[in-house]
Amino acid sequence: MTLLASFSHPVADAQRAFRRILKAMSEPGVMVSLPVLPAWGQTSTAATAVMMTLVDGETPLWIDARLDNDALRNNLRFHTGAPVTDCTRAPFALLHAESEADIAGFSAGDNLSPEKSSTLIIEVPSLSGGLTLRLRGPGLMETRAIAPKLPENVLRYLRDRSHRFPQGIDLIFTCGENMMALPRTTDVEVC
Repeated sequence: MTLLASFSHPVADAQRAFRRILKAMSEPGVMVSLPVLPAWGQTSTAATAVMMTLVDGETPLWIDARLDNDALRNNLRFHTGAPVTDCTRAPFALLHAESEADIAGFSAGDNLSPEKSSTLIIEVPSLSGGLTLRLRGPGLMETRAIAPKLPENVLRYLRDRSHRFPQGIDLIFTCGENMMALPRTTDVEVC
């Protein structure tokens, strides 16, 4: 079993990562850098930092088969204690850009209460150079355009989603040491 180091300064780095994630969630489409630490398995350092900051022993995590391996599971168990689940209604899910998972399945059901919605951490090839997305909603003074390279299943979900807040899923896109977020409150137009 290979365990990797966590944050160099656990309290300060975790607080810094939390503030950066909060900034990304409260300002949809803003790219933020997270503290650099060794990546677990095939995940980016940003995805590792998000998991180190947001998941714990009471927040089950669903892991895409393309990212699931012993290195990820061992470090996740050791550093966070988060249980891994096969249920897509888990509070958190880690997906690869080429995942075949049905994104809408993570928010399935009209009876899903907001506190039981999922946050998807999706590893993408780039946070720029993809189709343009126009964002409107809370946290945005005016329309914002972003262009992360998103997989087709995510673009299809964004085009077809019919939920209204408070239902839906929060999306966190990670690449390298950077991330950006699209909270469920954000209106997204795929151009």
